[in-house]
Amino acid sequence: MSRRIVNCISTIEELDVNEFNKAGCGVELQDFVEPNLSEDQIEKLVHDYSEELPELTGIKSLHGPFLDLKPSSPDKDIRRISQLKYRRTLQIAHELDVQFVVFHSQINPYLNQSFLRELNNRQAAAFWKAIMEMTPYKGKVVIENVFEESPYMLKELIDHIGQDRIAINLDIGHMNIGHSSLSEWVHILGEKIEYLHIHGNNGMEDQHLVPTDEKIRNVLRILENEGIDPVLALEYEVQDPAKEIKRYSR
Repeated sequence: MSRRIVNCISTIEELDVNEFNKAGCGVELQDFVEPNLSEDQIEKLVHDYSEELPELTGIKSLHGPFLDLKPSSPDKDIRRISQLKYRRTLQIAHELDVQFVVFHSQINPYLNQSFLRELNNRQAAAFWKAIMEMTPYKGKVVIENVFEESPYMLKELIDHIGQDRIAINLDIGHMNIGHSSLSEWVHILGEKIEYLHIHGNNGMEDQHLVPTDEKIRNVLRILENEGIDPVLALEYEVQDPAKEIKRYSR
């Protein structure tokens, strides 16, 4: 059985459907993270992708916007704009028929007073319950760790949300800047991890470097030891998709 792998792209110009199909990989669209796209630009992107993506045989996913957004913010104005952008992203995902949508957790690990964590988790649960009931999108939302230094705050958030269609995207590069090991993250979050961003760094900066063979083998070993098989999203520059995917062969 082959692994489920997607190649992350920043622009539609990077999408070569024939090449991706030959390599046996899908795609994660990251154009829509740009915070200042106009509605006309969004509509053009959706139109252009809708002509290309039906021919792609692999998994399709989309990364939502994240800068300065917090849909569970106690500030109603920040909450309103954030929720508007999240709803728009899910509508795009529906129109493009993607299987996964990635959103950042928006957790600030330094605001770790228990009452603030509880408030954030309650408001996040209410938001996701409401939005998943109103959106026509039928795929999965995966929530990504960013600044968390350990898996526990993200686990609390996901447990509070408690929805089958909302899981976790474990970003290994972001994790590497924290204090907990990959083994701990995978063990604590377990089967809630349905998607994985893979990239490397120096342990201090989010550099999105090409991971070494040793790093890849370690990731795959830990996933297999925990009995989980998430989608692997290559979030670094890939020169040759077919050659790169061979590094992830079982």
